[in-house]
Amino acid sequence: MGRVNGVPTMMSLILPIAITTVVSSLALRRWYNERRRRRIVEQRQEEASKAHSAAALLREREDRKRWGDIDVDGLHPLNRDEVRRLLLVADSDGVSSLSSRDRLFLDNMTLPRVRT
Repeated sequence: MGRVNGVPTMMSLILPIAITTVVSSLALRRWYNERRRRRIVEQRQEEASKAHSAAALLREREDRKRWGDIDVDGLHPLNRDEVRRLLLVADSDGVSSLSSRDRLFLDNMTLPRVRT
């Protein structure tokens, strides 16, 4: 390094300052790009979650409407009581509160019956 009377000259300070500036700007850019990438991933996950929730809500509404069309009076008395109980649970606690077995039971009750 160049020194004049024991004091560094301007030229001897420029190189370390330039290197520090370049390294700092590269680190800052990397940090910003990583932060931006994380935000994009979070937004996509949030959108996917909302879309899934909307699709599930629509499916639940369709299921409840279809189950509401069950001809309860034409069912066997045991099935009639169970259908009424499950529809009451679906109306009071929501369709999502039904187990997969309960949903399957109600779906089976919506199938057309063969009369003999």
